[in-house]
Amino acid sequence: MSLLTLDPSKCVRTTNKFSQCHACAEACPVETIRIDEQIPTFVPNDCVGCGGCMAACPDAAYKLDDFSTINYIFSILEQKRDVLSCKESIPCLAALSVEELISLALLHPEDLTLDRAYCAECDIAKTNEPFIAERVEEVNFILEAIESKKRLKFEDVQLTPEQKEHDRRAFLSKLNVKEAIKAKQKFENEVEAVSEEETSGEITVEDIQKIRNNKDVPDRRKLLLMALKKTNRPNIFHKLDINDVSFISQKILDEETCTNCQMCYRICPTGALSSDKFNASIFFDAISCIKCASCHDVCEPDALTLRSVFDLKELFEPKRETLAKFTVKRCDECGLPFVYRGGEVMCQRCRIEEEEAMTLWGIDPEKRSF
Repeated sequence: MSLLTLDPSKCVRTTNKFSQCHACAEACPVETIRIDEQIPTFVPNDCVGCGGCMAACPDAAYKLDDFSTINYIFSILEQKRDVLSCKESIPCLAALSVEELISLALLHPEDLTLDRAYCAECDIAKTNEPFIAERVEEVNFILEAIESKKRLKFEDVQLTPEQKEHDRRAFLSKLNVKEAIKAKQKFENEVEAVSEEETSGEITVEDIQKIRNNKDVPDRRKLLLMALKKTNRPNIFHKLDINDVSFISQKILDEETCTNCQMCYRICPTGALSSDKFNASIFFDAISCIKCASCHDVCEPDALTLRSVFDLKELFEPKRETLAKFTVKRCDECGLPFVYRGGEVMCQRCRIEEEEAMTLWGIDPEKRSF
């Protein structure tokens, strides 16, 4: 049994009260993860340790104490294994995200097969199976679009009992028994302390500091970039329907509607959205976007929207795009910078305060003479 933890500083739900993300709760096969008053909550003792929430979470906020996806991927590449099975060193095939599966496919010398043979024996896998199949379908769609000859299979691997036993023994022979005992003892101590208690993603002062200092893409995005660099560039950069790509996006910003409130790039967990030191521009790096929708959830005028297509050129030639440029002036009343659109040099906040004051005085703001 694995111990599941949540890093609140990475969860878009805990860092953005407007977030509508529910990917982890949707992926949990035993429904132990729920969104309680905006914050993800779960009981560690009820978790089956499949890792499905890790793969589903856009910012990789969940972790299992005894499993590292990145380490697993490199071990598969090192051993040159072409079959991935839940009976070996992975809790469930649902623990692998689309990005990680694309990276594995591109870096491995052979086509890979995700072994579905054991799914029928496992109640958890039966629930996770549709998620795995959907990810494999997306991975193969993207591999074909970038003109890679690699493909993933999700099917039963017909092994004899002797082959299965040989694979199991080969895997077990690589384990460090002393380290396994230490890890088990540590886990049991932790379980005794917290497994019966409900774990919440409530954010602390320490988490706030981490958010301010650490805007970075998850390791799986870095792995994908490394894999793409080792891949031949396609002859044609196709544009895919945005609904067919789950982990990245491109955006459009309506300058007329946008108020430059700065919330979108302040809330962005990876720094995909940013501005200059004068807050006069909004930039976007598609390669850093994890499609968490946090920026869209905070945009009150709905000025920020997804492009209907994603250009695969961004994966091979990433660039920073300018979504908007504004004329910024300092308000004559409060002295703070704001987006100037003509007329009085007064920010929206001061304009509203003045209109409210004039209404209290019985003066029609439209007929003021000063």
